[in-house]
Amino acid sequence: LAALITAPTLAPAQDFSRRERYTLPAVQVDANSFEIIEADGAGNSQFWCAAGIYAREVLGQSDGDLAVEVPRGPSQTTPGRKGVVFTTAPVDGAFSSTSLSIREAGLTFSAWHAYALCRQFRNLKVRVGPDTLLRP
Repeated sequence: LAALITAPTLAPAQDFSRRERYTLPAVQVDANSFEIIEADGAGNSQFWCAAGIYAREVLGQSDGDLAVEVPRGPSQTTPGRKGVVFTTAPVDGAFSSTSLSIREAGLTFSAWHAYALCRQFRNLKVRVGPDTLLRP
């Protein structure tokens, strides 16, 4: 009975997840750091994916580490918005975790791992200028 009830709802639910669209602005902070600005209801995984895209496409870094330099909070570059500053530079107190948190400074993932998270977000884009969108 449970299978008969849930089966008709599986296809629409899967279709909805494919239609989710995220366009996250990114702003360069310095040579090694950039901020991903919160948008479109994106969560932690989308932030890390966007950071992976930015590191790969803008900074040319497909290996090495990405770390949360400034955790989620008031934007450093865009007044009135929330954001997360990521960096490719070493961070004091850096640590690895299985958590995708964006609320702890020092949390570190490989740039490759961050980019690999994009496989589940085919409609995620990173806005790096008024006319430039980056995609995984």
